[in-house]
Amino acid sequence: MMGGDIDGGKVLGTYPHNLTNDNELIFSPGIVIPTLPWESLWNGLAQWFGVKEEDLDEVLPNRWRFVNHHVLFQPSDLFKNP
Repeated sequence: MMGGDIDGGKVLGTYPHNLTNDNELIFSPGIVIPTLPWESLWNGLAQWFGVKEEDLDEVLPNRWRFVNHHVLFQPSDLFKNP
């Protein structure tokens, strides 16, 4: 993401310790399996855009699968001034 309020310069999730095909998260030809779901980022972004808590599951249909796993980012995880 880019923008003035982005709290950048950090990797959210787990960066692979080994970038070869020997890593359990990397498959040929260089496919890297993420350690966080796509909904992690979009949850915080949707909240920042003003989507109400009760509407987040409609905006992000698979969000409910991750609510209890503490992997959904909040605006404060992504932005300097949420």
